[in-house]
Amino acid sequence: SGQFKMIHENSAYKKLRLRDLMKNHRDRINVNMYRSCCLAIKEKCESLREWKDARVVHIYVSSLNNEVDTLGLIIDMLIQGKKVIVPKCLPGKRNMAGIRIHSLDDLKPSKYGIMEPEYNSEYEVRPDQLDIIIVPLLAFDRHGGRIGFGGGYYDTLFDQCSCPRIGLAYSFQEVEKIPSEAHDRTLTIVITENEIIRMQH
Repeated sequence: SGQFKMIHENSAYKKLRLRDLMKNHRDRINVNMYRSCCLAIKEKCESLREWKDARVVHIYVSSLNNEVDTLGLIIDMLIQGKKVIVPKCLPGKRNMAGIRIHSLDDLKPSKYGIMEPEYNSEYEVRPDQLDIIIVPLLAFDRHGGRIGFGGGYYDTLFDQCSCPRIGLAYSFQEVEKIPSEAHDRTLTIVITENEIIRMQH
């Protein structure tokens, strides 16, 4: 088991290094690249049949450090009458609630600077009611591997539902192979500014 432990630690360490590398790379994008990439990603996302068919969409709220913008998608969904469900991190381990919002005014900055809704059980939506999940990431590979922000919130959510999981990313966030750990869950689709990548599982 000593050898296995070493491999496992190595995988976790590689993830940490990748996470830092991608954060630094993303922080350095200039505003024109950011805008053009985000617009291209938004258009590709809205062209997906999974997106068009979805009535209940769980979507992260982009906020810091040039994360791929989702506000345009959220506004379009509100106009189209889709149900917009955004994550609200709860105290405790790796747990987040999906809260329906009716307007961007429902979002307030949390202590981490992330825009979140207030917790309201009346607007909470169960994972098995979701049609798709739009997922943030720092790195991905073509097997559906993903590195997130290390909180494990999305792995927990993925375990609770079987709907398509769509990652939004810049093409430079692609790597050959994400070092995987047992609890990691894969993505169904990744959308970059250049292409829609459907995972071959």
